[in-house]
Amino acid sequence: MNDDIATLKQIRSQLLELMKQITANPKPSYTIEGQRVDWSNYLQQLQAAISWCEERLRALEPQELHTQGETS
Repeated sequence: MNDDIATLKQIRSQLLELMKQITANPKPSYTIEGQRVDWSNYLQQLQAAISWCEERLRALEPQELHTQGETS
């Protein structure tokens, strides 16, 4: 499980670096030889992948549960 957490953190870090590069030097979307390059869609896909990594990390990391009982 620790390997999964480390892998997810690495993936998230790489995705964030890609987002940083894209937003630092934004490019317009375009079509060339019938193929569409849509940078805004690519950015949305990166954001969705980052959210997925964060959800998986939350599910894998240990959690504490505090409860309080009543005595009769």
